[in-house]
Amino acid sequence: MFKWPAPAAAPKVGNMAKWTKNHLLEIGLVLAIIGLILTVISWVYSFVQPTPDLLASYKSLVERPEGNYNLILFIGGPILLIMGGFYFGEQLVLRRRFEKLLDTPKRSEFSSRRKDLEDLARRLPDKFGDRISKKESEFGATSKRSA
Repeated sequence: MFKWPAPAAAPKVGNMAKWTKNHLLEIGLVLAIIGLILTVISWVYSFVQPTPDLLASYKSLVERPEGNYNLILFIGGPILLIMGGFYFGEQLVLRRRFEKLLDTPKRSEFSSRRKDLEDLARRLPDKFGDRISKKESEFGATSKRSA
């Protein structure tokens, strides 16, 4: 008699969200590059006359009996460019701010900045949260040596 195989373990909930959070800088860069390419192609096709030979095969792709599909790229390209630029820029700003707050030789300054650091670490990849605990352990080790 046929036996069904045992069901595979269900994937953990939130794996995709965690992966996205940990790679948001790269995702933003890829979105911005794709948006830039789509924007340049659609704008060159629309505004440069005569159309360059490089885009000759593009013409047969977008000009269809039901309409001109270049409008989709004309609108979607800049949207992707803006979204990608925002995510990429936000990650750079958050990382710089995190580094600035974390870079302190004094335990009292670190303690006063701890809440801000944890808020930033929540929006940054997981490795930044580990860096807070590593810095805290450095201060714990130095205070034990001095005592």
